[in-house]
Amino acid sequence: MKQRIAVILAAHGEAETAGFFDNFSMTRHTLAHAGEVMNLPVPLQLMISVAGGVKNMVQFRKKNFRSPQNEITRKQAGLLAEKLARQTDATEFDVHTSFFVTPPFVEKVVEETRHYDLQLLIPMAPIDNRLMSGSLELLAERHRPEAGRKRPKVMTGFWNDPDLLDVYRDHLFTHASPSHGSALVLAFHGTLEKDQQGREPGFHTGSREIATMAAALQQAVQNDPRNTYQRVEVAYLNHDVGGTWSSPSLQEMLETLRKENVDALELFSCGYFSDGTETLLNARDHVTESGIKKAGFIPCLNESEAFADYLAAKVHKALTP
Repeated sequence: MKQRIAVILAAHGEAETAGFFDNFSMTRHTLAHAGEVMNLPVPLQLMISVAGGVKNMVQFRKKNFRSPQNEITRKQAGLLAEKLARQTDATEFDVHTSFFVTPPFVEKVVEETRHYDLQLLIPMAPIDNRLMSGSLELLAERHRPEAGRKRPKVMTGFWNDPDLLDVYRDHLFTHASPSHGSALVLAFHGTLEKDQQGREPGFHTGSREIATMAAALQQAVQNDPRNTYQRVEVAYLNHDVGGTWSSPSLQEMLETLRKENVDALELFSCGYFSDGTETLLNARDHVTESGIKKAGFIPCLNESEAFADYLAAKVHKALTP
């Protein structure tokens, strides 16, 4: 009898429309998720959610923007399912899409697949921290499997995987088209470094993992024989709640480059596995506002064949005793 394994991709999730309710709900769930580890009183969460819902509705309609993140995640799941189906006849893989802040929610998908022989939970972001892989670990602990089945397994360690660095480098240089003297900016999702009282956060932020991955990828790109960038820098896409975030922010890095007369750059949001509002809208707005004359944007790994191959190999390795 074939072993049945539920592979669950757990992405952050974003509203797929410009409607107020979808964007309010996404923001509300995002803040509730962050409120598990940060001091965000419920009244403040509601106020920010209403303001965020209105802001996104107006901005998305004005710019005719709709986040593709959820659709990209569904395509990633479809590609991974195809790859896994070719690996072995002894195991039946069902690949599921889930999200932390939009339907279908991660917890519901985990509950609905608890009858499988094994559940493999994959955080769809490269950095291990409390709010991604950590949340999945807590979820796996809460959702005890049925008798005779194993505890859900969480896939971690993307940030320190040389194989993923290779995928990143090949993806980058496949899409790169630097002009003479241009800079490359590697953008990561920033994290809280100090709370509003100047104290270090009391939860696993992933700051160390980000720094390790950023340094490794920066060096790998600089040493790659295909590299023709004049310089390779690291910057962070931050939020403005809770205290002091990672430095330099993307805005700060862009200002530094402008002051140093860099007039061409390419931006690679490598801290994300899929493009969404932060990479396609916010980051591009920051670049436009910087005054740097020429800018190019390298897509996230998204639904690339190479990334799907990598995930399939990672799944196989995770299941190998």
